[in-house]
This record gives sequence, C-alpha cells and structure tokens, in this order.
Amino acid sequence: MAPESSDQIRQLTDELRQAREELKRYGELLLTIQKSILPQQLPAVPSLDLAVHFADADGVGGDFYDVHPIGLDRWAFVIADVVGHGLAAAALLGMVHALGSAVRGQASPPSPGASLSLVNQPLTRYLADSGQYVTAFVGRYDAQTRVLTYASAGHPYARLIRGDSVLRLDAATAIPLGISAKSVYEEASVQLQPGDRLVLFTDGITESMNTAHELFGDERLDAVVCASAITAAELLSRVVKSVRTFRGGGPANDDETCLVALVKPIPALLPNPESEELRCA
Repeated sequence: MAPESSDQIRQLTDELRQAREELKRYGELLLTIQKSILPQQLPAVPSLDLAVHFADADGVGGDFYDVHPIGLDRWAFVIADVVGHGLAAAALLGMVHALGSAVRGQASPPSPGASLSLVNQPLTRYLADSGQYVTAFVGRYDAQTRVLTYASAGHPYARLIRGDSVLRLDAATAIPLGISAKSVYEEASVQLQPGDRLVLFTDGITESMNTAHELFGDERLDAVVCASAITAAELLSRVVKSVRTFRGGGPANDDETCLVALVKPIPALLPNPESEELRCA
C-alpha cells in the first residue's frame, strides 16, 4: 500500500473517531437537557392519584410529559411525542419545550386548544418541508368541579376507564403540530367521577413490537386498563408489565411514556362535634 494511501486512511480514521466523540458529547448534552425539562416528581393534585412511566429507547428521545398548576385549583396535563427518536427528536423536543414554556409564562394561561395553536404556529415555520412533526395532548383539570377539558394534536387517544368500560377521548383532535399553521384545535370536556381512571400514553406503548413483529395495539391496551385498580401505580405497573411481557424480553423500539390518573373518592362529610353538642343542649 502506498504511503499516501496509509496517511489518508489514518486521517479518515481520526476524523471518524473525532466525529463519534463529538456526537457522543452532543448526545450526553441532549440527555441532560431532556432530564432537566421532565418533572423530577409529580405534583400533588387534589382529588387525583398520579403515577408515570417514562423510558427512552436509546439514551435520548422525543417523549415529553408534564403536570403543573395553572391557577387556583386548576392543573395542566401535557404529553407529547416528536416523530422518531434519538438525537434529532431530542433536539426538536427542546424547541417544543421552549415554545411551551413561553405559552405557560403568559399572565392568563390559555386554554388547551389555544395552547396547541400558539405552539403550532412558530413550530410550523421552523419545520417547514422537514417532514418532522409533533403529536400532543393537553388537558386542563379543575380540581373543584373535576371537569377535564382537553385538545389533541394527532396524539393517541387518551383512555377514560369507568367501571369496566373503556372510553377513548376522541371528541377533540386535529393534525399534529408543525404541519400547518392554519390548524385549528378544538376542545372537549368530560366530567370525571370518583373511581375513574385516566390513561395518557405515547405510541411507544401501543406500537411496542414482539419477536413476531406484531404490535401491542389498542385492543391489548384496552384489555389491560379496563381491570379494576386501587391505585394509579397499580394500574401503571399492569400496563408496563404487559408491554414488556408482550415484547418477550426484547428491547423497546421507541420511547415509552404512560401517565395514569385515578380519581379519588369524595371525602365523606364528618359531623361537627361542637354543632352536635349545641343541638343536644
């Protein structure tokens, strides 16, 4: 082999090594950013029991969830999924989070549909002709009335389980974020009742694949979540174990997020001892 060829090979090898090291550092930075924007722990929401599962497929990904207060006794529930996973999805997720934070910082928090529109308009400009998009579900929960108002941008339908019935929250959905600036995101509301279970998830759950290349699918998910559960953690554990068992020990092919909320019973009103004594006097 000519000396010139050997030098070229060494140079290309060094450049490849440097590129891999730079890519690794970039991935580590994105992973740090992703961990920083996800809640360290779920807040205590009145009348709800909450539990969440989050797992990325290869270090960094495009799944996101959040639960935060938006005024007196009102709470926002957000779950989103950037198309694909890996470094590109994680980078886009950071942009979506920044836009969402700007919306959240407004003096008067917008409604779920308005929030999606406010994020969608600038995102569409950034993603023009890129083929990338983001699905998202935004809900506003009123802890006093127990009413959930929601809007969806192409996200998998949230499940509302009441007794042994599984309802899909499909009354307000539109195309994903980042496709058209003209998209309109309608809203719908549902009255939650004690014992109801709300399950939000990304498609990494339903599109989990087994060794036969079959998808876990909506029907299997519905069969899992319709069983009774005492706590949100119990129901969440059942979902996660079912998906992992279905995969047969194989690795996840996409990021997985599942957020479960169980509506607590209404506390019984206890008699006021002083009032009772006054009536007895």
